Amino acid sequence: MSSMPRLRFATMLAVGLALAGSLVLVKAAQPKFFPDDPIWQEPISRNVTSAKRYEPDLVYQTVVNLFTNPGDPAYGQRAENVNTVDEVPDGPFFVNRAGRITLTPEIVARASNTSSGVAPGRWRVISAKSDGVTPGFTIRDSRDDMWFIKFDPPGHPAMATGTEVVSAKLFWALGYHTVEYYIERLVPSNLEITGDAKITPPGQAERRLAQSDIQWLLAKADRSEDGTYRVIASKAAPGRPVGRIRFEGTRADDPNDVVPHEHHRELRGYMVFASWLNHVDAKGINSLVALVTENGKTFLRQYLLDFGSTLGSGGIGPTEMWEGREALVENGRDIALRTAAFGLLIPEWRTMKFYEAPSVGRLPENDANWDPDSWRPHILNGAFRHARPDDRFWAAYKMSFITDAMIDAVIREGKFNDPPSEKVLAQMIRERRDRILHAYLPAVNPIVTPELSASGELTFHNAAVDAGVSPAPKGYRAAWSAFDNNTSTATPIAVTEAAATTVRAPALGGPAFVKVELSATGDAPASWTQPVTVYFRRVADGWALVGFERLPDMIQMAPLK
Repeated sequence: MSSMPRLRFATMLAVGLALAGSLVLVKAAQPKFFPDDPIWQEPISRNVTSAKRYEPDLVYQTVVNLFTNPGDPAYGQRAENVNTVDEVPDGPFFVNRAGRITLTPEIVARASNTSSGVAPGRWRVISAKSDGVTPGFTIRDSRDDMWFIKFDPPGHPAMATGTEVVSAKLFWALGYHTVEYYIERLVPSNLEITGDAKITPPGQAERRLAQSDIQWLLAKADRSEDGTYRVIASKAAPGRPVGRIRFEGTRADDPNDVVPHEHHRELRGYMVFASWLNHVDAKGINSLVALVTENGKTFLRQYLLDFGSTLGSGGIGPTEMWEGREALVENGRDIALRTAAFGLLIPEWRTMKFYEAPSVGRLPENDANWDPDSWRPHILNGAFRHARPDDRFWAAYKMSFITDAMIDAVIREGKFNDPPSEKVLAQMIRERRDRILHAYLPAVNPIVTPELSASGELTFHNAAVDAGVSPAPKGYRAAWSAFDNNTSTATPIAVTEAAATTVRAPALGGPAFVKVELSATGDAPASWTQPVTVYFRRVADGWALVGFERLPDMIQMAPLK
């Protein structure tokens, strides 16, 4: 299937030039695959010229997402921003890293960082933050770079700051845009208030920042014995901030934003990654959209940020025991059951054992049997509700490339200075990764990376078998057809079978495209017997993968509750 962005752009152009009468006719006139398929770079077709700041009202968004299902009312649709090989192209929301490029522990440990951190010299405070989860400052360093400074809560040195570093680097490895993060040491005497620095104290109007405000904010932070403060410094993203990520609908001020966000695979899959790192606060307020100009194009780039409330950290203290196990407001069914039981129905989290330490907060002692399907953020959103099994498979497959060594490397970057607690933290992250792989890789036909050689050998991998979460099936079946790219008709050629992940092709003759339906045989899981459909285009030196379809465009599915 040709990429949805291309279909939409072509349709808009055809209608605008009055060259077509209907969307149906425009689509019928198009071949299934174009010469440049598969697209791996999302096209920026038009410059953004009038971006307006979008700041979601937190109370409104909470109410709407708790009690309604915002976004497309039809559920079960395939993600619309995937290319013809069922992958998300690189673009303003996402860049393929895990599974697409070679990652090492050293690369993941550095992540988006490009320097050694805040430049030496005075820190000029240009504003102060007194609301939200944690206090903080906005400063400029001696290079005039802008940084956002946040602290650990009293009694929990390294908890919020170290956790933010760990989660940010793992989200970067998975493919999201993140800003640069560094652990720094704040010396109060090194702070210099600029003449126009502002603060908006709780319940008051904005006013000039005073030295007393600095002292008031520092009193809310963890202070070292030498009088300094450990902080997380996040560098301002390039470009001009224009608000936050939407999780449903599109932005009217972005002509390139043509796919409703609830139908973005990377936003649907975000819930899987959030469950992995217990990112319970995964909502729009913890993101950033920036207007940037690169290579002559002006566009909106979407960032994830503010990971201080992940893993065992709740930002202002350890994460609460219920977080990740219940939503901010329980659903009606759970309330009814507990009411009917007169309080005798005890939620599982009340009986769980937790490991607690000032450095890492509160972590479950054992997540070896954790069920990722049971995980819930504070608030669901449109993209999370629309996630299908193939979206969750996509996310789990990305996670399968995050190794134990990478996890250890990012934990070292968190600088928790507590080896026993770091070991527990690493164990939690590994156990949850493994549980996600067990849950989502075998749930659909897990065939990946098919290749057809010039000599007629079709090779591929089984992601679930490779990850060690499922035994290999007895064999595989390949149904071959000649494929007409202009009419989308398939003419059967033959069926071949093999006991391993290399299947011999029949004599293919002269078609420019071939279609192969691949499935497992024997006592394989039922989902593995539903074939994936693979398309190859004939090229000068053999065959090139041009299409991959794992599930139908529409499946029966109810929204997540």
